[in-house]
Amino acid sequence: MGSEKKPVEEPAPVLSDMDALLQDERTDYDRDYDRIVFSAEFRCLHDKTQVFPLSTSDYTRTRLTHSIEASCVGRSLGNLAGRGLRARDVMVNPSHLGTIVAAACLAHDIGNPPFGHSGEAAIQHWVSQRLARPGAEVDGRKSPFETVEQWQDLEAFEGNAQGFRILNRLQSRERRGGLRYTAATLGAMSKYPRASVLPGGRERDKGRVSEKKFGYFQDDEALALEAYRAVGLVEREAGVFSRHPLAFLVEAADDICYAVIDLEDSAKLGLIPIKDACELLDAVLPKPVKGPVRPPPSHPETRLAQARARAIGELIQACVKVFLENVEAMEDGKWETPLASARDDVAKPLKAIRNLTRRYGYESERVLQIESAGFKTLGGLLDMFAMAVVTDTPNREEKKLRQLLPLDLFQRPEHVRDMAEEPASRDEAITEAVARLSKYQRLLCVTDYISGMTDGFAVELFQRLSGIKLPT
Repeated sequence: MGSEKKPVEEPAPVLSDMDALLQDERTDYDRDYDRIVFSAEFRCLHDKTQVFPLSTSDYTRTRLTHSIEASCVGRSLGNLAGRGLRARDVMVNPSHLGTIVAAACLAHDIGNPPFGHSGEAAIQHWVSQRLARPGAEVDGRKSPFETVEQWQDLEAFEGNAQGFRILNRLQSRERRGGLRYTAATLGAMSKYPRASVLPGGRERDKGRVSEKKFGYFQDDEALALEAYRAVGLVEREAGVFSRHPLAFLVEAADDICYAVIDLEDSAKLGLIPIKDACELLDAVLPKPVKGPVRPPPSHPETRLAQARARAIGELIQACVKVFLENVEAMEDGKWETPLASARDDVAKPLKAIRNLTRRYGYESERVLQIESAGFKTLGGLLDMFAMAVVTDTPNREEKKLRQLLPLDLFQRPEHVRDMAEEPASRDEAITEAVARLSKYQRLLCVTDYISGMTDGFAVELFQRLSGIKLPT
């Protein structure tokens, strides 16, 4: 024993080696993902409507859980698509694609106002009724807009454009570009890379899914064009781009979760029989081959969860196949069909699911009642705050409403130097900040504020300011 050589011990790493071991090795795409997760705007999605507003059920999804689930599906889509591209000798890292798609899915609903798509409609309705087009008047008030494009930004208010604005302007708003996400992540989350008004004022091409809505406001045009051109999107017309190929995967993740998960929520809430929901989900699956088939679980909720998981898995595979078959056309800007709609064997069962969910879920009495209340809530808040900031001669009530708005709403990178000196009072600070902006920009600041609210906060604030419920 005494003659045996002792094993050579590795020297303890010196401090510099330890520092090297602890270096942050996240990719830029990992950082994009992490920044979104830790953002206040993402956290607010926990109390924003997915389908069932202000639900009392602990089970029902919110925009937060929907975004997380869509991100999981998106990561699988991106990884599988990356593996398929690598098999064709395309030099991509599948995990990078998975992270890019997952990050874009996390942020795809970050611009949605309270009460979901009903909240968008409420803002659009208020603008159409209360704010005139350029050159016109409403109730004796002249239009606050200098161009039709500015008016259309708000008259057709779009959560996708608000999402782009949040990521590139409102987060870390003291510097240009906000938190400066990668162009790849911004490209992947931009399903509608165009302005609210198409060149020449033409109607949208209904054959192009990328023109269905718009993706940026006039105020953010320079940032959008910079991002889209940096990532190499095909610019078909001035300011009108074809989608990034990965945007089709982001859309597919959203479509899959919308259809499957909303059906599951409707069934769990008792709006649709669980048996019917399971049958619809099973219709997504290919017909089983001959041979023994394992019987489904006897417990209804376990049966539903299993049907949901199998349907999502099958839809992921189907969408990746369509993606790989058409990725070259996507890169050339010639593909304009959602992946989940490209094959009849997928599109038909998904359409049946959406139709049933719309009839018994989206259009249920409770949902419609709360969405109607949401119109009153958001319209009331806009009446108060928008009118208070758009005027150059606020009355006493409007001055108080202005002071309720966060000062940083009006902060822009180009004004940082002008704000070096501390104003004498908050009223003076708000007045100076508002005066620096055009009336269009002031209105965007108000929609920034209101669209960033949770459902519960919007209702609470409206009740307090209306005198329905006083602060405690």
